[in-house]
Amino acid sequence: MRDEIEQLISARVNDLVKLELALFFQQNPAVVDRVEGIARRLRREPCCVEDALRALAEGGILERFELGAGKYVLYSYTRDPDMRCLLDTLSAAYHDDQEERTQIVKRLMGLPR
Repeated sequence: MRDEIEQLISARVNDLVKLELALFFQQNPAVVDRVEGIARRLRREPCCVEDALRALAEGGILERFELGAGKYVLYSYTRDPDMRCLLDTLSAAYHDDQEERTQIVKRLMGLPR
């Protein structure tokens, strides 16, 4: 696995839910939605994605916006071009290279590589 992907997985995309969310936003960069909407798009329960969305926003992969004095919280894909480039690399490794995909999943599941 490439060093930059290893570092991204170690520091920011460190579980399967975060990986799914990061790849979803990388493939759908125009999406701006609430936890419930994102969970519905991924066919997951909101409680399963809320903490992961917050962590990805703290890690610079997503942006978090509060509207209506915090009544509404929205998430969108980062505008940082360097982070977008890094996530493009992760997506290509995951989707285009079966061996790297296997390594990524094993790493996230804590299995020996």
